[in-house]
Amino acid sequence: MKNYLLGLLIVVSITFANDIDLDTLTLQAKKSNKHIFVYLHITGCDFCMRMEEFAFDDDDIISAIKKDFIFVDINVKDKGVVKYDNTKMSKLQFAKESGYPMYPTCLFFDKNGELVYDAVGYKDENKLLKILNSVSSKSYDVE
Repeated sequence: MKNYLLGLLIVVSITFANDIDLDTLTLQAKKSNKHIFVYLHITGCDFCMRMEEFAFDDDDIISAIKKDFIFVDINVKDKGVVKYDNTKMSKLQFAKESGYPMYPTCLFFDKNGELVYDAVGYKDENKLLKILNSVSSKSYDVE
């Protein structure tokens, strides 16, 4: 768990006072030629906690995220707003408006801010790494 927290501190990008500006992150993604990886989760979710403890604690996953992604951690119960497509909404509202009120969910946006891949539900280390590799190579084809 310590590696997970350290990894998140390293890979999490711009969050201001608990607000998340995906529009600004999209500009950053364009400049760095990276995808945006949004991890949606909720307090008290056993599958979310398992994913954080095992998948996000894996050195290969931390390395892949740092290399190819701008990582955004959104606990939908936290305060703050998400700005996306010039619209501000609560974190829970963002998950609902995006069509993903299930947790955990991994959303991947390209450098233009378009949703290109989603992974709903718990993913172990191997599955998450396959997803990261597929998205970073722009094949978006994971089974």
